[in-house]
Amino acid sequence: MQTEEFVAGFLAARQESSSTYEPREDTFLMLGALADLRLQGLRVLDVGTGSGILAAYCASRGADVTASDTDIGTIEGLKSVAGRLAITIRLICSDLFSKIDGHFDVIVFNPPYLPSRKFEDRAVDGGKHGTYIINRFLNQIGQHLSENGFALLLTSSLNRPEQLEMSHPDLNLEMVRQESLFFETLYVLSVTRKGTTGSHG
Repeated sequence: MQTEEFVAGFLAARQESSSTYEPREDTFLMLGALADLRLQGLRVLDVGTGSGILAAYCASRGADVTASDTDIGTIEGLKSVAGRLAITIRLICSDLFSKIDGHFDVIVFNPPYLPSRKFEDRAVDGGKHGTYIINRFLNQIGQHLSENGFALLLTSSLNRPEQLEMSHPDLNLEMVRQESLFFETLYVLSVTRKGTTGSHG
């Protein structure tokens, strides 16, 4: 199935859902990064799944998918969508990794990343510099990656992404996709633990 065909099917399936988070430019940039991967059989975790489109896409490509979110309504909405799409997603209500067990080959995170002074929408408010939640994620990720696993993390030029690797010397951060918008540039970063061979692609 082509990515465009999947997106159309997903959006049609979620029209009856109560979820209010709509896929946006950041979501579709992440989707493009996932489209480059061979996902069949991989253990994938989608943290803060939101609309659920990234988790659903990975499941449609044959991955073993777990999706989490802090909002139970989001989880219930994605459960309904997954049923309509005839895909299997393990759903967990969790704040980041608080209720997540096990290790994953790919961890996907499209976090709230905009600075609090600019936005007050919980779905996009990432705290000071937009990096509060991102840093919490990076502090915990090493405990949940498989031996050669990696994460795909969405960040913005507003986050000072060049400082993230300096703040997390145990991790390698590599840009794999970017898109310039009118007030920021979005980046998808591949995150691996130093000393492993995990890579994107």
